[in-house]
Amino acid sequence: MFDIIVAGAGPAGIAAAIYAKRYNLEVLIIEKEYILGGKVLYPHWIENFIGIPEGISGAGLSEKLQAHLEFFKIPLKNALIQSISKNDKTFTVSLSDASELQAKAIVLAQGTKERSLGIPGEKEYKGRGVSSCATCDAPFFKHKTLAVIGGGNSALAETIYLAEFASKLHLVHRRMEFRGAEILAEQLLKNPIIQPHLGFTALEIRGDGQKVSSLLIENLNTKKQEEVFLDGLFIFAGYEPDTSFLTFKTELDDAGFIKTNENMETGIPGLYAAGDIRSKSLRQIITALSDGSIAAHSARDYIKG
Repeated sequence: MFDIIVAGAGPAGIAAAIYAKRYNLEVLIIEKEYILGGKVLYPHWIENFIGIPEGISGAGLSEKLQAHLEFFKIPLKNALIQSISKNDKTFTVSLSDASELQAKAIVLAQGTKERSLGIPGEKEYKGRGVSSCATCDAPFFKHKTLAVIGGGNSALAETIYLAEFASKLHLVHRRMEFRGAEILAEQLLKNPIIQPHLGFTALEIRGDGQKVSSLLIENLNTKKQEEVFLDGLFIFAGYEPDTSFLTFKTELDDAGFIKTNENMETGIPGLYAAGDIRSKSLRQIITALSDGSIAAHSARDYIKG
């Protein structure tokens, strides 16, 4: 019986576990990936982490978070959560290896998964020219023509990074304005190899059966279609939560994110949500760390009565 089980080892989960340990609670992190840090690992460079004005790589920050866990000797189990249920005041976590664990409180910090565009060719060419991780795959496309789909912070930051490798880069976004930070948009628009396609939507990813070769896009205003020839495509169309493992009802927003109050409490006593899986207006590393810290504090109060 653990005091707290934390689902997920991204920034929110790591913060929750560290705060729980500092409260002298028995805590366990369950993480499906073998590399910790969640989406901290995705960005090549993080420029807006408060206290590090010179910036830090995603991998570098992930290493620091993992080192903090190791400093407190916080146990971690690599497993996929199949379901979480509650009986009276005890939570049962069922894992993919058929084992079960119990806890007095749960912090859900599993983050999100990439949202699919749902267009022809997306599944067929995944890993064959279509990617959602610039840091992982950019070196494969040196001096190639690339395209990015998206207009949020991730899309803008990763487009700037990809421009260091590509010979030409198309940026496709449905809106006439970017959703990401103005400083990123300004930096991007100054780059001569980046060609924005604003007000366009992607219709189809095409290829020769082995690798991607072009992207069919449509102007949302004129309905005119255009085929963009390319060697690689990076999709940053946003994220969606995965709450399918919950066997009980907790309130979700229209997009499926878990609703909490300011104390990270859900409608289920003892169940907390933190980080990107939570319904909120700003999903950043620093807000995830804050969420996780608050969730652990609230869980401690709940356990202590």
